[in-house]
Amino acid sequence: MTPDLPPVSDYADNDQLSVNTDIFEKAYALPGHSGMPYAFTRIDAVYIWTLGGYQVARNPNDYPIFIAVLESDVNSWQSFFEEYHIPSAFERQPETEVEGPLQVVLEPRPNLSTTTVEGHPVITLQETLEYARANSCHFGSAIPLLQEQYDATEE
Repeated sequence: MTPDLPPVSDYADNDQLSVNTDIFEKAYALPGHSGMPYAFTRIDAVYIWTLGGYQVARNPNDYPIFIAVLESDVNSWQSFFEEYHIPSAFERQPETEVEGPLQVVLEPRPNLSTTTVEGHPVITLQETLEYARANSCHFGSAIPLLQEQYDATEE
């Protein structure tokens, strides 16, 4: 079940947010309240497909969330996150250029191929494995974990 939509005031002072699990859980739930299609991608896809068992490049003071969105919805997504005072961009921004720990990295696509894992829309396992292989210096140990967990074969 998706948590209740947090009030805008929860994000009004993104730069003053205390580092706690609750705020990050709400941030992962927030896109689901947009009414627009999306899928977690990149680091977040690996995290979701491993059921939280593999997390890299995360810092409580610099926490980007990566989502794939339809190209036609980009402006609406930017407005949506602006309403919550969460910066969004097409590339991860340096910690020093973002107020607060949260930022959303939008990956516009002409169409989305998604699935759901533990209630989270996410890119396909195949695409996640391709991403992990292309970034094996960070995700090398996640590849066998994903293959074993989902009985996926090397391609």
